[in-house]
Amino acid sequence: MAGLVSIALLASGCSSLTGGKWAAKVNGEAILVDDLNSRISAVQKEYEKQGMKFDTDQGKEALKQVKSEILEGMIGGKIVGQEVANLKLNVDDPKVVEQLNNLKKSIGDDAKFQDWLKQQAMTEPEVKSYLALSEKVTSDVKLTDAEIKAFFDKYIDQYGGQPEQVRARHILVKTEDEAKAIIAQLQPGAKGANVEAFAALAKEKSTEPAAKESGGDLGYFSKGKMVPDFEKAAFAQKVGTISQNPVKTEFGYHVILVEDHKQAVTPDFTKVKAEVEKDALGNAKGEKFEKYYNDLHQKAKIEYGTGFKPAK
Repeated sequence: MAGLVSIALLASGCSSLTGGKWAAKVNGEAILVDDLNSRISAVQKEYEKQGMKFDTDQGKEALKQVKSEILEGMIGGKIVGQEVANLKLNVDDPKVVEQLNNLKKSIGDDAKFQDWLKQQAMTEPEVKSYLALSEKVTSDVKLTDAEIKAFFDKYIDQYGGQPEQVRARHILVKTEDEAKAIIAQLQPGAKGANVEAFAALAKEKSTEPAAKESGGDLGYFSKGKMVPDFEKAAFAQKVGTISQNPVKTEFGYHVILVEDHKQAVTPDFTKVKAEVEKDALGNAKGEKFEKYYNDLHQKAKIEYGTGFKPAK
């Protein structure tokens, strides 16, 4: 739910906030400078409580960005509030109240919720407007079993799953002959045919800049993370072995040492289906609401006061 509300703080370019009685108008409805400054002050204090310094050069630039984001968030709040009024939605509908209470519980007690509102530069009525509009827009979202399963497959690691993984090191060189010489040096029975020797050679000979520190260690990676030829070779190679032949990719020639190979772990879908369904539905609703909001924003007539228009 917090994810739906967070769309209120839309990032934009920096702007200098100076003068004028209104900072922006949304379809003719003004956002007053005094209200904007009040929210900026509240957000600044919350950041300063967390140790943020706004008197440094970096802090001053960050504050410009924060000010601009707050104004854009207030513009978003106006857009949503106007749509709620146009649709004659009840922000005190039991479903909205339930979602608001769930949001408060997820954040903590009421004091933490009030701090959260300050950090988001929002008011409770604005949050209720977002929730009311979201409830209206997404009430018809439904998912098929196939869509729920597809969501599970895509985010399987969130439910205790793990894709097939390999941990490998590599030595990257420019020519095939260099790679063959390294392979010959590291073959079983040759001096230094172990991880330590491989790492030392990687630091000495590899053209990959990071190898001087990492010893060619790539850590664990799953399929789809490396270039195809390298990945195919690494996943086909036995644990504890070194490439029998150089592996050519667009980067050069690789000598690969496979240190470990973990098989995929697939959780029981039936045991987590209820959780997956809840997550998948929330995700689908979020996507629909975001599209609806973006359409509203695009159609809205937004005017900026002098000095308040965000930089492109």
